[in-house]
Amino acid sequence: MLDGTTERDSDSDEDDLVPSRRAPVTPASFSVQNPQQKVCQTVQKLKENFPRTLEEWEALEEVNNEELETRKRPEYRISYKQEVKVEDVFLQMTNKTSATSSCEDMTITIHLPEETCDVDRMELKTTDQEVDLETPIYRLKIPLPHPIDPDRKKAAWNPDKKELILTLRMKRDLDFVNF
Repeated sequence: MLDGTTERDSDSDEDDLVPSRRAPVTPASFSVQNPQQKVCQTVQKLKENFPRTLEEWEALEEVNNEELETRKRPEYRISYKQEVKVEDVFLQMTNKTSATSSCEDMTITIHLPEETCDVDRMELKTTDQEVDLETPIYRLKIPLPHPIDPDRKKAAWNPDKKELILTLRMKRDLDFVNF
């Protein structure tokens, strides 16, 4: 069978070996596909996974940057602030309480003790769901516990304590009830 011949079913005494119409079996005939087809399939897979839009490129770049990040992560603290007026304290005319649901602002204090660069070299990006701070020594990228209003934010650098203080106005679904 392996030598390329087949035996016919016959009752005759003579050895009737007829060569088969198929090519002989060799080690090369066991390959699934030729190398050219393999290359074409690999190129096709790359084209399918290749980013097509700017958003896909940015998402891919962000994933790659996070994998290669070697900078330190600074310590930070999130606290909340209220705007308390006279009628809130003495007359209790509003529904404000000491709970965080009555707070308007979120304050993030980021401690950068080893930072030696100027404020101009720090890069701060905020979206409604995230804060991203990059310096030569530190990198902090955190999701925010509440959505914020990107147009109402402040940042202050305290060079003596080496702290960056972010004040972000929160934007929540039920703020109209609490205020």
